[in-house]
Amino acid sequence: MRAREPGVDLLRWMVEQYSPSHQEASFAAALVERLGARGWRAHTDAVGNAVARYGDGDTVIAFLGHIDTVPGEVPVRLEGQKLYGRGAVDAKGPLCAFIEAVELLDDAERAGKQFLLLGCVEEEVAITRGALHVREQYAPDFVINGEPSGAHAVTIGYKGLLRLDLEHRASRRHTASRDYRAAAEHVIDAWNALKRLCDDWNRERPSLFEQNLPSLNAFHTGATETEEWATAAVSIRTGPSTDTGALLAALATVPTVTVRTVARKDAVSTNGNDALSRVFKQAIRERGVKPTLRLKTGTSDWNTVASAWSVPTVAYGPGDAALDHTPNEHIDLPEYEEGVAILARVLALLPVKAPAGS
Repeated sequence: MRAREPGVDLLRWMVEQYSPSHQEASFAAALVERLGARGWRAHTDAVGNAVARYGDGDTVIAFLGHIDTVPGEVPVRLEGQKLYGRGAVDAKGPLCAFIEAVELLDDAERAGKQFLLLGCVEEEVAITRGALHVREQYAPDFVINGEPSGAHAVTIGYKGLLRLDLEHRASRRHTASRDYRAAAEHVIDAWNALKRLCDDWNRERPSLFEQNLPSLNAFHTGATETEEWATAAVSIRTGPSTDTGALLAALATVPTVTVRTVARKDAVSTNGNDALSRVFKQAIRERGVKPTLRLKTGTSDWNTVASAWSVPTVAYGPGDAALDHTPNEHIDLPEYEEGVAILARVLALLPVKAPAGS
């Protein structure tokens, strides 16, 4: 493995490129150009993802990252050993760490391997268009999902997510009419039925990762001359054994409310004992640290590709996930360097496929 001179140039440049969801095109094009100059075979694909390959071996190690961020600029600045800026943690830091880790490997460590960088668009929105596209285009042997876990931790699972829109519409009536119920009451009935079902489920499941966590995210009412209406946006963070059909059935007990599924992602996890997890644990232990295995209550692009890519997968990246989306998002540079070192060791240790016919 090559010696690394610690540096922040590439990471700082990436963070300086403001790329909120739906506005990633400029950054994607610039990143492809930079990677090409560094020896990667890079292009933007049909939906705007930045895609790059290094090496031409038969064993494909994919890094599933994302190039979009949430909106809101954070002034990019270096304060001591901290680099501030939107995306420093979520998730340009992990993406950059993978690039630099690949470039640290020597020829023997790269032999038989192909490193596939997938810088996806629109991870931070409900419809993860970038990941939906790449899952149909590639068939990797190992997948590292680029999300902040901390340099000495590996994420081995994410909860699922069900996003729903609830709506009641009816002809307008006088509020003094017999049996009148406001549109809002119908939608609240549906929400209460869902909440009761989740509460019953959760009472028997003390693990947060197993629980169903409903959230009423928005509620609106209104009326025209002839009609009155109420709508609600609802999300449920689901566990690996969640019966999504039962959740929808609970809402169906209020037939006056229409339910529309906006997005659905099932929970994903590994037992932490697959080939990729074992290599990560070894690489972290070699740094003199006990590895931590994390289960997260959010979602990631791993949720989107899991149904198509049934291969060893974990999420990893330097950075503190508690800083995601915050106005003081930053990454500690010593931790970034540690993440690069661990990733490089992981990539060097991963096994290659046996030659055909062997």
